[in-house]
Amino acid sequence: MALVNVMEGIVDEKLELMLKDEDCCKCDRCLEDMKAIALNQLPSKYVSTHNGELFSKLDALMRQSSIDINVSVTYAIKMVSEHPSHSLDEKK
Repeated sequence: MALVNVMEGIVDEKLELMLKDEDCCKCDRCLEDMKAIALNQLPSKYVSTHNGELFSKLDALMRQSSIDINVSVTYAIKMVSEHPSHSLDEKK
């Protein structure tokens, strides 16, 4: 039996969608910083993967927490865009 924080996958998907329209650095370092900031603002949601529970819980979580996730990801994008943890010369 494995435990999975379903919030990580949700934040990954939300970042990918929201960054399509953003003019900011999207290097691996900035993406990880954005993900970390967003996840630190959201509650962890661990589920076990047995008996297909993961997908049903993920679906319910997406509907319940959609606004909170959007706010957290938007904040993370703004923070990292305004204060990247690297100089412009370092990004790749």
